[in-house]
Amino acid sequence: MKILLAYKCHPEGAADPYTSLLPVGLLSLSAVLKRAGHQVTLANLSSFSAEAIRALIRRLAPEMVGISQFTHNRSESVALARLVKEIEPRCFTLLGGPHATHAWQEQLERYPEIDAIVLGEGEETLLELVEARGAGRSLASVPGLAWREAGKPVRTAPRGAITDLDALPLTAGELGETVGVDLRRQLEFIITSRGCPASCLFCSSPLFWGRGVRFRSPESVVRELRMVKERYGLIYFSFRDDTFTANRSRVMEICRLIEEERLHILWNCQSRVNAVDEEMLVAMKRAGCECIQFGVESGSPEMLKALGKRILPADVERAAAAVRRAGINLSVYLITGIPGEGDADLKETVRLIERIKPQDGQVSPLVYYPGTELLMRAVRQREVSEHLFEEREGEGFLVRRDPFVERSRQAMLKALEKAGEKASFTSAEFAAQRKVVGYSFVTEMLEAEALEQEGDWDGAKRVYRGMVRKEPDNPWGWLQMGALQGREGDLAGALRCYGTLAQLVPRHLPAWLALGELALAAGDREAASKHYAKALELAPEDEAALEGAALAARGRGGKRGKRKQ
Repeated sequence: MKILLAYKCHPEGAADPYTSLLPVGLLSLSAVLKRAGHQVTLANLSSFSAEAIRALIRRLAPEMVGISQFTHNRSESVALARLVKEIEPRCFTLLGGPHATHAWQEQLERYPEIDAIVLGEGEETLLELVEARGAGRSLASVPGLAWREAGKPVRTAPRGAITDLDALPLTAGELGETVGVDLRRQLEFIITSRGCPASCLFCSSPLFWGRGVRFRSPESVVRELRMVKERYGLIYFSFRDDTFTANRSRVMEICRLIEEERLHILWNCQSRVNAVDEEMLVAMKRAGCECIQFGVESGSPEMLKALGKRILPADVERAAAAVRRAGINLSVYLITGIPGEGDADLKETVRLIERIKPQDGQVSPLVYYPGTELLMRAVRQREVSEHLFEEREGEGFLVRRDPFVERSRQAMLKALEKAGEKASFTSAEFAAQRKVVGYSFVTEMLEAEALEQEGDWDGAKRVYRGMVRKEPDNPWGWLQMGALQGREGDLAGALRCYGTLAQLVPRHLPAWLALGELALAAGDREAASKHYAKALELAPEDEAALEGAALAARGRGGKRGKRKQ
């Protein structure tokens, strides 16, 4: 069957580095369908106009279109289904994702352009739906599905959770045609588990994935990391599990395998302050973890309780101190606009920020989402309508709309900015980290970057040279030293470093782009053309590669600088 799996974000999220990407789940759905022999196209339509989407639908002529729906893009998802029906009236359209799952009845009642909705975890349901459609069987035979019968929304029995996540194909191994997808940005984000051990009142994860957490094996995770590195040249990853460290022994084994296989990757992850310990953090640092993000939410015990967090500020401080001793950057998520929150609570949050010294963080007003206890409680208490999301437009709806919310958000952002200015590790801390962690290229990189920021470029180069002597097969020392030499004007030195990097990671796009820029700056048009040709081979539509190739053809020099990793 010809199937299009698509996503279009809300216009306000088009510039967001995460919201603008495809949901990772769509890649998994595509891999499952492709393995079963179906013709699948993955499309990120976030930057596409309506006319461009029409042209795509005409070209592909899909028999089925699956659309990923979150709360922020609920209107865009329906509009996309409407466009499909306009071009291909017989095409079967369905939604999936958190918003569609939790608001399936309203979606089917209001929008005739939606034929069905996949509820919750979608791989097995979608595959069975495609097979049922192909065989002409009733949709009633497919668990985990909602559709219309006699004009009314109905649903089948819930589908059991997939117990063996390793049985699912690796997404990077089953990529077919893609439209509007930047694979190097997209594949940086890795999911290694499903579910969360917590039950925060503002989160829909427990209802969507089910209670508890299911895990991929360490071997599966490391196999995917190696595959993406080898096929796409990525050396930086972001684990986007709700709580990456929920299973301690699994984390330790993942870290052991990353070290044993000498992957030499940098990565970050999300976790909870009560789901880490110092030994685990040390293992993570040695395996390349450079940043961990905690859902702190508030420095007020009362507000934490109101959110269902089941942690205390003291837990946050203990975890933050352990992260700092290991030498990992700390990022925090904060929430404001909580019912009952006032100036005293704000002061407690600001003081907590000052004590834990995060390198950065995000602040979001508390909003309602379908499938959360927060919304269900508000509906029961008649504070909001049960049809809130069908009656109003907008990305999301604030729980509070009084002036305190924005004032509090700005105060927290200011506190985060001040904390970030003071959060850099000192030379004494770097020395202590080496005693705790042993050798870690992450420690060396962070110290060299700190020296660069202080203007001590000679000191930074000494550290980078030490990195490449210690681990000549680690691309990060060559990347960092090449970037610094390029900024200094040492073209020959930078070319050597990036050349070595390109040998170590042959499909690392930034290395070839840097080589092209440096060759142009050195006046070697022939070499520049070869380097840009390699970049275009890896990424035919990359703007920097196209521009560089054109400059090389005209004999003009490019700018030098540190490239995106």
